[in-house]
Amino acid sequence: MSVMRTYRVFSWWWVFLFMTTCFVTYAHASKKKMQTYRVLVERLRELETARDLAISEKGRLELEIHSQSDPLWIQLALMKGLGLVPEGQKKVVFQEE
Repeated sequence: MSVMRTYRVFSWWWVFLFMTTCFVTYAHASKKKMQTYRVLVERLRELETARDLAISEKGRLELEIHSQSDPLWIQLALMKGLGLVPEGQKKVVFQEE
């Protein structure tokens, strides 16, 4: 009787091979999926950071655009961008050694 049972188990070797192959394939796919997930999460963080920087830059630029009719802003822009100094003021330049 036990010889017959052993024979039956060994006659189904292809089922065990198939199940093992399925498990190995599943484990490999699961590992690859987790790696892809980690890469995508990291990319999402980078994009969120870039979005936040772009939003703050947009706000700064909108303020700059809206204040362009203000004479004080124009004076500040000329001083900052071109290095001009209003009449009656002295320009001081610091040089690093």
